[in-house]
Amino acid sequence: MLLAIYLSLLGGDPAIVVASLGISLLSGAVLNVLVGYYGDRFGRRRAMVAFGLLMTVAGTVLAIAPSLPVAMIALLLGATSPTGTEVSPFLSVEQSIVAEVARAGHRTRAFSVYNLLGSLGGAAGALASGIPAVLGGLSPVDAIRPMFALYSVLGLVAAGLARSLPATVEIERKTEPASLSPTSRSRVARIAGLFAVDSFAGGFVIQSFVSFWFYTTYPESRAVLGLIFFAAGVLSAFSFLVAARLGERFGLLETMVFTHIPSNVLLMAVPLAPTFSLALAAYLGRMALSQMDVPTRQAYLAGIVSREERTAANATTNTARNISQAAGPFSAGSIVSALGLSVSFFIGGGLKIMYDLAIFATFRTVKPEGV
Repeated sequence: MLLAIYLSLLGGDPAIVVASLGISLLSGAVLNVLVGYYGDRFGRRRAMVAFGLLMTVAGTVLAIAPSLPVAMIALLLGATSPTGTEVSPFLSVEQSIVAEVARAGHRTRAFSVYNLLGSLGGAAGALASGIPAVLGGLSPVDAIRPMFALYSVLGLVAAGLARSLPATVEIERKTEPASLSPTSRSRVARIAGLFAVDSFAGGFVIQSFVSFWFYTTYPESRAVLGLIFFAAGVLSAFSFLVAARLGERFGLLETMVFTHIPSNVLLMAVPLAPTFSLALAAYLGRMALSQMDVPTRQAYLAGIVSREERTAANATTNTARNISQAAGPFSAGSIVSALGLSVSFFIGGGLKIMYDLAIFATFRTVKPEGV
């Protein structure tokens, strides 16, 4: 919500701000590589504690940053996700934990509740991001600084919660880096490539960018940005519960694809809307559908590899997602400078529809186990 706006207030022009968001995603990709190889050896709880502490350091740097180059240091730590969703290094470990502790036959529901709670937390954060707008006596940049200080405190909370997790979240410690069987390697490589296309497309329309687009295109939105993304988060959160039911009835892959396509049509409609109200309606409609593929995708991946392979599989796909999503802002930065901010919606939505059709064609005969 605030990251791109904050970077622009520190002196970045729109193209530089959009491109710089990719730095955090690339750094997160590096951490995901380490998780894939060493996460279960190092310990899932210890890894989560380390990521929480990285949040604290990144938030502190952002809170005191006097200029854009200093703020970039925080982005390099990989613990400041500009998407508002699931691309942080926490994700690979968390997905393995959820799959490990879920009751047999209820994995998709477990992932839906996991994503529900995360999305509601994100919605609360979006609502809280309106606090700087009501702080009096401060410049716009100084009004945002306390929010990053709060972010650093929340990193300590995350680390404390991770440390308190029970031993049942761990898997047997290995003495060598994780590896995938030939069958799983083929599946993970193909699905990671497809996820990379989806994430590259998503990199054009990450939450920080959309917030920045509303902020610059419709000045009347500035007072209600927090409410907009709070509503978007709530809509996404409760769509996870619907997604679990649809996945159990119609299939995980089918739910992923046939909810995602209309959401991307709505995404491309956002900049075409002639008024702020219609643009907002298209965006909220998109958010009510766009995240329904998340719990189904996570459950699907967990069901096509063995339990010992899940952390490596999650890290592989999340690394592909981070790297390709980082390319989105970098690409968008040059395109935006030439064609304007709105073109990102068309590129992102069009590529996402291509991904939907490709993943359905590639994996329609691969059935997951224990959903």
